[in-house]
Amino acid sequence: MTVDLLAFGAHPDDVEIGAGGTLIKHQKSGHKVAIIDLTAGEMGSNGTAEIRAEEAIRAGEIIGVEFRKCLELPDSKIKVEDRAIKLVVEEIRKHRPKVVLAPYWHDRHPDHENSSRLIAESCFKAGLKKFKAKGEPYRPEAVVYYFLARVDEPDFVVDISNEYERKMDALFAHESQVKKSKEYNFKTALNDSDFIGRLDAKFRYFGYLINTQVGEGFKYKKTIEISDMTMLKGGV
Repeated sequence: MTVDLLAFGAHPDDVEIGAGGTLIKHQKSGHKVAIIDLTAGEMGSNGTAEIRAEEAIRAGEIIGVEFRKCLELPDSKIKVEDRAIKLVVEEIRKHRPKVVLAPYWHDRHPDHENSSRLIAESCFKAGLKKFKAKGEPYRPEAVVYYFLARVDEPDFVVDISNEYERKMDALFAHESQVKKSKEYNFKTALNDSDFIGRLDAKFRYFGYLINTQVGEGFKYKKTIEISDMTMLKGGV
């Protein structure tokens, strides 16, 4: 199955946090979107790999993905190495996405930073004829990077005002990570009482930058081509 947007996350809730609204917006517009989790999140202090897999399925259904898959790389040990690159390359060649989404390359979590580099290198090598992996050579038209723990000035912002509630529903589907209970009671950055407030402030800041309610910001390593300047938005 080919898709338009293919989002990679180190852990099962990463895409929802950084780019869930953007995937929903494109899905609503008729584009095919999908998520690939590099790990099952088995090292998370709350929940298990099995529980997190069930949560990921529910979150994916809320977003409206064509599919969601886990590559089962080792959580907390993601590296830019041959086996991991080959696995990612094969997914890119198989699904031939127009746009790949990956975590921003600066982050407090080593898995997020390593995932960013892994996806970038894999997108490049997927287009090399002599790189040995299943599938015909293919390189996405664009690779963009979403923010997780660290936020810098975005290169562009997507308005998700109409998708925000659904985005947060998808995030809250990861109950073991974002909700404290008797079963999931180990304190983490995600279930801290201030986490949702900080997250909301980030998305409202991005929205402020483009004169809308909420947005998701992205980094893009290339200069964006504009052919019709009358389509520019954002105001002053």
